[in-house]
Amino acid sequence: MNAPPAWLLRAAPTDPNAVDQWVSSPARLAAVASTGLDGSEPEESFDSLTKLAARLLKVPASFISVVGADRDFYKSQVGFPEPLAQARALPGRTFCHYTLAADQVLVIDDTHADPVWRAVPTVQTLGVRAYVGVPLRVGGETVGSFCVIDMEPRRWSDEELETLRQLAISAGRELGLRAALAEARADSEDARALARSREEVVAVVAHDLRTPLQILQLSATLLQRQMPQEQRPVIGRMVKAIDSMKSMAEGLLSSSALLAPSAGRSRAVGASELARDAVAMMAPIAERAGIELQLSALDEASISIDYARMLRVLGNVIGNAIKYSPSGTAVLVGATRMGAELLLTVTDQGRGMTATELERAFDSGWQGAEGMVRGDGAGLGLFIVRTLVEEHGGRVEIASQPGLGTALTVVLPCQ
Repeated sequence: MNAPPAWLLRAAPTDPNAVDQWVSSPARLAAVASTGLDGSEPEESFDSLTKLAARLLKVPASFISVVGADRDFYKSQVGFPEPLAQARALPGRTFCHYTLAADQVLVIDDTHADPVWRAVPTVQTLGVRAYVGVPLRVGGETVGSFCVIDMEPRRWSDEELETLRQLAISAGRELGLRAALAEARADSEDARALARSREEVVAVVAHDLRTPLQILQLSATLLQRQMPQEQRPVIGRMVKAIDSMKSMAEGLLSSSALLAPSAGRSRAVGASELARDAVAMMAPIAERAGIELQLSALDEASISIDYARMLRVLGNVIGNAIKYSPSGTAVLVGATRMGAELLLTVTDQGRGMTATELERAFDSGWQGAEGMVRGDGAGLGLFIVRTLVEEHGGRVEIASQPGLGTALTVVLPCQ
């Protein structure tokens, strides 16, 4: 005679006191809550499984229970009498509790054969004489069971038990998907709350920055008026940099924070003016790094832009070129019109970029190996550049080879 499968339990019932402790476990009840099934409406995905179990095993009733702290809730059932079929819930001790405590398939051929089984209320109220329950688990905790009952004593065959076990596996997968969906929704809400919190912090910081920036702007303007003519260009660069910082702070306070749309702030600007202003603004940084900033060919084309934001774009690009160029080299800034487009190009003599670095250059938060070692950035510079340029209806192109430097081109529509 073949030995029964290892997953079966045809043994004496678990101690009733131990059953209560198992059912009331906080971890198990938390897993039940995570499914969101207790009290939920019937669903065909579960009903089809209980109907199939009743037909294949030729039993009068089949059901999927979700066992809470004080009741069994029947997510699906077929064959229950009224009023239980309508109520879909049963308080008090049930065979499902013993299935949970046993934590494996519980098989009862005759409920009258043991005084503990005979004392379960459904033996009298429903006339249960034979029972099989398969535990259903979510996140390592047993939340319920897939069960069949008969109103006559019955010797369950191994084939019948394996059939029910396979159907229970399908039900368990469905339960796992529901729990994963609920967890994903909760994680999504947490992420939204975190994003809102960060935006609020950014808005507060941006708001508080406006006052000191205004003081700097007024002070720089006053100094510019009072200083000798030959020293005014230095203060002029400070004024332009402060204007750019004010624009960034105002952008952070807008509805989309960092990259707020610039509609209504565009004006016609000469390409040569923009290039010259960007070079003048970045000149002190280049000088400190031992880099020579040079203006190459400048076209007099006119473009419609948010001046402060496009100055920010060129400032980021020039800053990157300076950062990755060796001292004693030059960075060239030029503006060339080609048809209906203006090409603003920043060319350096730095270390260049690999194919992998080129592929990921515009990813938010990404930095190359040298950038991570230096620890002097957040990997947002080129992401911001591309976003702001695309906001202006343009695009960004990079040409680079290791050891041969990099040329980054901002392509914008001309007027």
